[in-house]
Amino acid sequence: MALNNYPKWLLMAALLFSLSVPCYSKDELKIGGQVFELEPFVIYESPIPVIDGMTGEKYIGTNPLVLDFAESFNDLLLKYHRQLLVYEIQHLDFRLKDGVAFEKDLRELAESFGIKSFKMRHENWLRREVSIVTRLNEEPFFKIEELIVWHEDQLNDLYPNLPLTKHAKDIHFNEEKNTWERRVTTDWVVAYRTYTNKGKLGKGVRIEKQQGLNLDTQKGFHILNRGLTAQVPPHAFKDVKFTYPIIVNSREDHQIQLKRLKETYAQNLLHIYDPFSWMARRNTRFRGGFARDLENHLSRRSLKVSDNDWFEPVLCNFLNDVITIKRHGKEEIYNLNGIRKFSPSRNVLGEGLDLLNWNRGEKRKGTSKPAAKVKKLNFNNPGDARFIVLDAYMRNKDKFLNTVREKITNLEGRPSGKEIFKSTIEEVSGIPFKIYVEKVTPIQLKMINEQRPDYLDE
Repeated sequence: MALNNYPKWLLMAALLFSLSVPCYSKDELKIGGQVFELEPFVIYESPIPVIDGMTGEKYIGTNPLVLDFAESFNDLLLKYHRQLLVYEIQHLDFRLKDGVAFEKDLRELAESFGIKSFKMRHENWLRREVSIVTRLNEEPFFKIEELIVWHEDQLNDLYPNLPLTKHAKDIHFNEEKNTWERRVTTDWVVAYRTYTNKGKLGKGVRIEKQQGLNLDTQKGFHILNRGLTAQVPPHAFKDVKFTYPIIVNSREDHQIQLKRLKETYAQNLLHIYDPFSWMARRNTRFRGGFARDLENHLSRRSLKVSDNDWFEPVLCNFLNDVITIKRHGKEEIYNLNGIRKFSPSRNVLGEGLDLLNWNRGEKRKGTSKPAAKVKKLNFNNPGDARFIVLDAYMRNKDKFLNTVREKITNLEGRPSGKEIFKSTIEEVSGIPFKIYVEKVTPIQLKMINEQRPDYLDE
């Protein structure tokens, strides 16, 4: 199974339907040769403090919905933390093994094309992630300090004013939807010193990550000032502390409300409790193979063609795509391309971007980029040419691969790399290149644009 993303059903099921933490053998909880044993956690053993949002004081009400949710609150958080930890260890072990095998396959394929000595530096793989797992196994990153209770009837009576307590900053009345909404905002801090190549203490590093999530829409923001270096130690990660608001009403059935509170709580944890999104985001981590690394390697050993700027990225993407299809299927290529091309902002958290500027003085900004559907493919552009070449390979597999290889390994003079691919497509398909492109472009555009998120059309 290719673990490209977190399977929501797996974590949600663990939270909502399993109240026992399964036992895992040492063989299951290791990353490469490093074995992890789950540490006991005591941080959530005491009940979560419940605060009345209106007064800012300890909640003294007797609403059974509040009491029932508070009773399950710590248990759900602990189960999520353990499930996340176990899943990440298994995920990283899978990625390490898959990465080594992918690199081996790609190296052998590249060598058959005359590209010698390609190799990744395994010693740097997953160093950040192992450090995070080590810290995560010692104690949870997230410490939800208080459960803040709001009664919708009281908020409606007070509207358009808000209560004069500090917790009111995390509730908001959405006039378009005519409903109250809640949010969580967090600040993650990582601070450590690096070391020089000679082992001496180097510069200090301070990394800050701001996150926020609308707890009712699952839309939020993710703002990071820089990524982690490979030298980050486990103790560098500081605790993340925040409060969690709920809104209860007197009109809806108790069990229906309780079910919704638990389900949204699980969904919110899935989005905001992600200790690994420091370099790449959750839905892109470890994906894509090694096309860029192969291209960097090839650029120092240029093949004798007249258009290396076009040829090298197209050839390296092609070889990388061949191995991706072999190991993960063609869907992996289009899905990852869609995430990278159609993301409306690198600051998105959850189901869409919401900067949650609800209060005076909050002026967060997100970086956006066009997310329009792709309308054409230009073979002169290496990124577009990739999909024309990919189409030819998927239709003709070994015949296409072998013909390209034969031409590249028998270069004479300095031919055009672009013409090598054009002539190969014509030779293998039996169709003039121009007509081939006209016929397959709509098909490729459809496959590319199918990965565009539906919410961009809202």
